[in-house]
Amino acid sequence: MSRTVIEAERVLPYAPADLCRLVGDVRVYPEFVPFLKTLRVMKEEPRPEGGWAGIAEADVGWQAIKVTFSTSVRCEPAKGEVDVALVKGPLHALENRWRFAPHEKGASVRYWIAYEFKNPVLQAAISANKDKLASRIMAAFEREAIRRLSKQTR
Repeated sequence: MSRTVIEAERVLPYAPADLCRLVGDVRVYPEFVPFLKTLRVMKEEPRPEGGWAGIAEADVGWQAIKVTFSTSVRCEPAKGEVDVALVKGPLHALENRWRFAPHEKGASVRYWIAYEFKNPVLQAAISANKDKLASRIMAAFEREAIRRLSKQTR
């Protein structure tokens, strides 16, 4: 079995560092990220410009499927980077990268995730729907950016 890769890219009318901080604000993910039931930050170390590094544990579920996993998270708004990597859980691998760069219309946002579940049935089910999943995740973050950041740009 191989890793499934999901990628998405958008241009949004906000500052790259603001979008990076939004994506790095993992505590509020259960409020707007599809399938994410709970998220707990287990360890946190502050970084410059509103960034941080630490460990987060997430409960993800849809229909009869529920999985819990822990990840390391690094958010560095000054660099326009959020990186997530598997610590433990029902996966062989999980890597997630968000990149934010200046763009004439605001910020270029790139989302990339590669994962491989230990359970081949779960891997196949999620991989079969990867395009829909990528679209839903990016749309959720776009809506949250509009909700949180549009007030700042007025």
